[in-house]
Amino acid sequence: MNIMEQYLGLWGVDVAVKKLRPNAQFELTNTTFTKWVDPTGTQPPTWEEINQQIQIDKKQWDTLHT
Repeated sequence: MNIMEQYLGLWGVDVAVKKLRPNAQFELTNTTFTKWVDPTGTQPPTWEEINQQIQIDKKQWDTLHT
């Protein structure tokens, strides 16, 4: 099962981050990443990226259920 199938129908900050950076381990406090470990070396996504992913996920859900 790929990452997209695993989180189908879910959206939110945690899900968006996992979709954007599937290998990362992270912790958030409010809007601050207090822990970020990604074996691929990528940086945390921006809040703009996270919000865009949430909107994509919501639209996908709406498309499947209308």
